[in-house]
Amino acid sequence: MNPYKTCPEYETESFKLRLVKRSDAEDLLRCYSSPAAAKRANGDNCTSDFHYTTLEEMEECIGFWLKEYEEQRYVRFSVISKGTERAVGTLEIFGGEGGVLRIDLADEFETESNIEELIKLTILNLISDFKADSLNIKVSNTPMRVNVLERYGFVPSETFRPGMGYYERRKQAFFDESKGLAYCGLACCVCSGNGECAGCRNAGCTNKDWCKAFRCCREKGLAGCWECSEYPCDYGMLKKPRIRVFTGLIKEYGEEALIEALRKGEAEGRFYHYKEKLTGDYDWMAEEGEPFLCGILNVSNAND
Repeated sequence: MNPYKTCPEYETESFKLRLVKRSDAEDLLRCYSSPAAAKRANGDNCTSDFHYTTLEEMEECIGFWLKEYEEQRYVRFSVISKGTERAVGTLEIFGGEGGVLRIDLADEFETESNIEELIKLTILNLISDFKADSLNIKVSNTPMRVNVLERYGFVPSETFRPGMGYYERRKQAFFDESKGLAYCGLACCVCSGNGECAGCRNAGCTNKDWCKAFRCCREKGLAGCWECSEYPCDYGMLKKPRIRVFTGLIKEYGEEALIEALRKGEAEGRFYHYKEKLTGDYDWMAEEGEPFLCGILNVSNAND
């Protein structure tokens, strides 16, 4: 998909996103006429400070955004509130090695829950659709967003516009098919610690001596807990949403399909682990339920 040929449209629980239109000028002026909103805007490498007080200024800005879109520089989406059906801000994105994400919202919509919705959308769709190997967002003027960004795997950037206060998500490269899946259903093949580990079922995990799933499956001669007639037992690991969903997908589609889907997920910018954590994107996706995560992974078609 080339977003500059046919601009995609997106939807979250609270918003719809589509290419900005000239007819959005009156609505967007309510956002950009606010000095506080203008201070939150990222004006790096821009020709404006994004503080507009007249309709003509807003229309001129939208015209500039549309021209930039035609030249395939970036997409500026209007963020439409489902509650009001009005444009309440914009989101800009372009991809590549040094991709940038900009989110401008009207004062009353600048909330943690709304930023979280848009960050989730970014992880689920925008990073892959815009082929962002690294996606950067400025936080020096929006420190209230840092908690959300860190919660979803963004870390301070050491290389992108140093000293200007950017956080980034950079694609990971941990996939190793030879590591396979763990007996419990965890994915050794995309684990950020698999450089030092041969994989659970290759007896590489340092936790094997006390891991109930490892010992039990070895004793019973099972490929994994999903083959056990007593699954799920009372082992605490098996109660985690990510593991429950993964084992369900293995039972339905097979190990190879899940491994291939995880490979594609990593290539599309999804994180199995956030930096120095044992949780990642698949944990909060799994909390949405098996059908949701199955749709994200497209696991049913993983071997097509």
